[in-house]
This record gives sequence, C-alpha cells and structure tokens, in this order.
Amino acid sequence: MFKQITNLNGDEFYLIASLWVFLLFFVLVACMLFWMKKDHIDHMKDIPFDDGESEKENDQSFHK
Repeated sequence: MFKQITNLNGDEFYLIASLWVFLLFFVLVACMLFWMKKDHIDHMKDIPFDDGESEKENDQSFHK
C-alpha cells in the first residue's frame, strides 16, 4: 500500500486536492456547529421525542 503512495508519478495533485477538500469540509462543519444558535440545537434535540401532536394540531386548525 505504501509503495503506491510513494510512487505517484505526477499524480500528487489528486492526493493534495482530496486532503484539502477533506479538511475544508470538516472545518466548515466545525464552524457551523460552533456558530449554530442554541434554540436550533434544542429544537433538533427534541425532535425524536415529539410525537407529532403539534403537527396534528396545526393541520386541524388550518382546515377549520
């Protein structure tokens, strides 16, 4: 496996480009999580425990 990495024959651009894409993606995700509002995090955290009653109430009030 390491012989393939050491013998790139001019293809090191793809290796470096993929490394930069990988790093850029995770830096952007980290920044997004750092600057995300606490209200949004709490809302997303409570979604699995919501049984959908609020959606049903909104649908019923809309059709009245």
